[in-house]
Amino acid sequence: MISTLLVYLAVAVPQRGRNAPLSLYTRAVKSYYALNASPQKQQYRNNWLDVIDQFGEIYRKYPDSEYAPESLFDIGNLYNKLYTLSFLSSDLDHSIRAFDVLQRHYTKSKLSDDALFKIAEIYRTKKGDVKTAIDFYKRILEDYPSSDSAPMAKVWITRLGGTAAVKKTARTRPLCALQGIKVWSSGGYTRIVISVSNDIIYSGHLLKQEENDRTGKRVYVDLDGTMLTCNTAPVVVKDGIVEEIRTGQFNRDTVRVVMDVGNIDDYSIFNLEDPFRIIVDVKGKSTQKLTESRATDIHGRQPAAGAQFTAETTPAGLTISKIIQDYENLDRQELPMTVPVRQLHGLFIKKVVIDPGHGGKDPGAIGPNGVAEKNITLRIGRMLAERLKALGLQVIMTRDSDTFIPLEERTAIANMSNADLFISIHANASRSRRTKGITTYYLSPTRDRASMLVAARENATSAKKLSDLQLILEDLMKTAKINESATFADDIQEDMVHDLRTDSYETPSLGVRSAPFFVLLHANMPSILIETSFITNPHEERLLMKKSYERAIVDGIVKGIVQYGSNVKMAEQ
Repeated sequence: MISTLLVYLAVAVPQRGRNAPLSLYTRAVKSYYALNASPQKQQYRNNWLDVIDQFGEIYRKYPDSEYAPESLFDIGNLYNKLYTLSFLSSDLDHSIRAFDVLQRHYTKSKLSDDALFKIAEIYRTKKGDVKTAIDFYKRILEDYPSSDSAPMAKVWITRLGGTAAVKKTARTRPLCALQGIKVWSSGGYTRIVISVSNDIIYSGHLLKQEENDRTGKRVYVDLDGTMLTCNTAPVVVKDGIVEEIRTGQFNRDTVRVVMDVGNIDDYSIFNLEDPFRIIVDVKGKSTQKLTESRATDIHGRQPAAGAQFTAETTPAGLTISKIIQDYENLDRQELPMTVPVRQLHGLFIKKVVIDPGHGGKDPGAIGPNGVAEKNITLRIGRMLAERLKALGLQVIMTRDSDTFIPLEERTAIANMSNADLFISIHANASRSRRTKGITTYYLSPTRDRASMLVAARENATSAKKLSDLQLILEDLMKTAKINESATFADDIQEDMVHDLRTDSYETPSLGVRSAPFFVLLHANMPSILIETSFITNPHEERLLMKKSYERAIVDGIVKGIVQYGSNVKMAEQ
């Protein structure tokens, strides 16, 4: 994997007196050998990413050094090999991107033709895309006709049914554009959303104070293949965790987003799809109160505090902070309820966030008689809120009207409000009108095809892209409340089914399942997603329009909350 010359240099040449790029490359090579010699280490993705990041440091810090193209080549090979273990298409994409950056920006490197050949091989052998493979083989003949890769490229063009007669053509590859940054924060939690024009490869890093050229620490994200279309003003946050966010063109096709941070406890970086955006969650200790979001658009403008929503998606004046504060200021209503209030006394549950799925421009699934999922979820969400407020709980709804709220903002509402539980309400859908039943989900990777299809629909993305999230979840498992959420889901599902049976409804129980739902990703509290019934089933569509059916579901959810709270209290005693 590592080029022969550089292996010799890294192993045989002492580091003392050598330049910094070579020292970094030597370290990266040694790390690779340690990984390659240990099958046990190879089983953990973070070990691969650590070695990849060591090679990436050379390219980022010393892009003009002779070791930059070598490092990119090694990154491409590492991701290519990692794919054989992970089977994630994103690893192949990362591999292709590394080779592509090499051949575009280091055309005089001896590895440029090899990089093109590697890309062609990935498309031929792993992606099964013969046409694209032929295109890259032809590019070797166009750009490097005398290279050692050219003969084999010609052979493969012929074998794949193409023609080796090629002519030089001009090629342009549009870069991705940074579109804007949004920020939401509360005491101890800040979420940053970086919007870009299309899918990109990115990497996140933490610079400690001793490594930083400024006071304090910095979290930064490099957006590969991205450009700034104009100067962007810094986003001043000053919430006690993040001080300021700055953007700049780091090199020819990399934008760097820098977050000056204080004494943070943890941070995580992941992406959501359709549209592609990068989420940065930062946690720490802060005495600041809830603050509004601040954002920059592609022109560098900063709306006033709280103006993170656009008029086409959310009514004017509606912000996350306003949602939370309005609900916290509501007088608690005393409404009739089948669960005695005393059962909640002494439980840890004080605040619940209810998330009626979809809304506004997103209708969700549509039933055979035209019933929209967004209306069903809002009615059930409102009814559930009334029941819980009657028990003396604080209840916050991510939406209380026909409003579109992006998935990452729904989770931010739950985290910023310091909720004890998060419940997302949905109605299921299937291509078969005969499919029926009620299901409760919690966040976790899954290999169940049906669960993946449900998650893909609710996430408004493809099942193929959703599969790439599976490994991201594994990196976030260490902080997620997976066990608590699974227990919570069990209690909710059991009591919902019980109350439906009590009211003579024979809705099948499809049980508790796990799936990678974006809306549950990185929630700080036990969180679940309920598929109340199949709106695509004509019978269940009619049931979902009946208040008695909705009431049975809601009563079951409330009893499940009480049961879960009681179980947690008993476990702590």
